[in-house]
Amino acid sequence: MSMMEDFFTREKANEGIKVPLTLPDGSQSEHYIVVRGIDSDAFRDAETLAKRNAMAFATIEDEAKRAEAFADERLGLIAALVADWSFDEPCELETVKKFLHQAPQICEQIDKVAAKRALFFAKGLSSSPTTPKASSN
Repeated sequence: MSMMEDFFTREKANEGIKVPLTLPDGSQSEHYIVVRGIDSDAFRDAETLAKRNAMAFATIEDEAKRAEAFADERLGLIAALVADWSFDEPCELETVKKFLHQAPQICEQIDKVAAKRALFFAKGLSSSPTTPKASSN
């Protein structure tokens, strides 16, 4: 019989999981990022703020500026999922956003990993690796 704790994802989502980074050509690098799950407090807070901001963005008349505001907000949501990294630069929201803007493949990887709740079970899954393999694309 399952216990309530078997369903918990928040603590592990807040801790995050270490994800190795590959270069755009698919080769291994020495770098990694620590990705929080979508059930993390940081992501939930960022998501709440993004929903509030969406109402303000909808009032922007210039279509290009409105699209830019929404794109920046999405980037901020993904950046909120990054808890740490191996780069020399500090892992701060604006620095992470700049990195992800220039490396959209990493942004996409973070989004996919963070959404896989199975990776963030408190007890872990015995048949699953602790870090997902890099995507082939």
